[in-house]
Parts: sequence; C-alpha cells; structure tokens
Amino acid sequence: MKAIHWITAAAALACTEPVQAAVSDPEVIIYRFPGVKDDGGAAAVGVATAFICTNFSGVTESIRLVTRQANGVLLTNVPFNIAHLDTHTFTTHVTSPFSQFILNTGIVIQGTTAIAATSINIICTAMVIDAANPKPTGVALRGIRFSPVPGSQE
Repeated sequence: MKAIHWITAAAALACTEPVQAAVSDPEVIIYRFPGVKDDGGAAAVGVATAFICTNFSGVTESIRLVTRQANGVLLTNVPFNIAHLDTHTFTTHVTSPFSQFILNTGIVIQGTTAIAATSINIICTAMVIDAANPKPTGVALRGIRFSPVPGSQE
C-alpha cells in the first residue's frame, strides 16, 4: 500500500510545471555596477552611464535600479517592468545612442548602481559613454553578479 502512495506522489510531482517568477514576486539583487558616472550634462551632452538588461525568464518581471554616490548618498531608486525577451536600456540622463528609460540621477561621481529584479533570469551590462556621440563609445563597467543563474558563468 505504501508503494502505491509513493508512486502516486512521484507521478504528481513529475506532472507539475516549474514555478516562474513574476512582477509580484520579491526582488533579489542581481548586479552591482561600481564606477557609475554622469557629469550632469544636458540631453545628449557630456558623459552618462547606460545599463542594458534582457529578461529571459518566460514572464514579465520587475527590475529596479538604485544609484548611489561614492559616499553612499541615494540618488535614485526606480522600478520598471520588463517583458520576456525584451531588452531595456536605462541611462543616467538622455543620450544620443541610448535613451529608452531615463534615470535622471543628476551628477554621479564614482557612484554605484544596484540592479534588483523579481527573477535571476535577467542579464545586464553597463558602460560609461559619451552622451553626444550617436555611436556608443565609452568604457565598459565590470558588474558584480549576485544570485547567478545555476550553471551559468559571467
């Protein structure tokens, strides 16, 4: 009799689908990018930082970018929704090459941005760029990955 119960339980578990995260799930920090810079220039002028993220979780997720000065002073804390397989670009101010979502951080000197999301199945890169040049030129920032996707390497 116990064998039948165990077989039934195993069959029930085998037929369930994996649980997917969504916008209502708790956020976890997935990245921290040190070296964030913005000279406070006007639209498409000066230096800005761009963050580019893609969601491959299978559902719409919430993503949050929190930017701080080098001394820890909070500048912005902004949430966004990102659909499955969408790529969003977030910039510290309006730039010529990228300007999908603007963080409006103001001046940032040696700052840091933490990126949190409702799923670890989001990848991000960042770069400090010349905001005036329509061709993205600048310096890539090395992000520190938290909560990596199992079996992945960044």
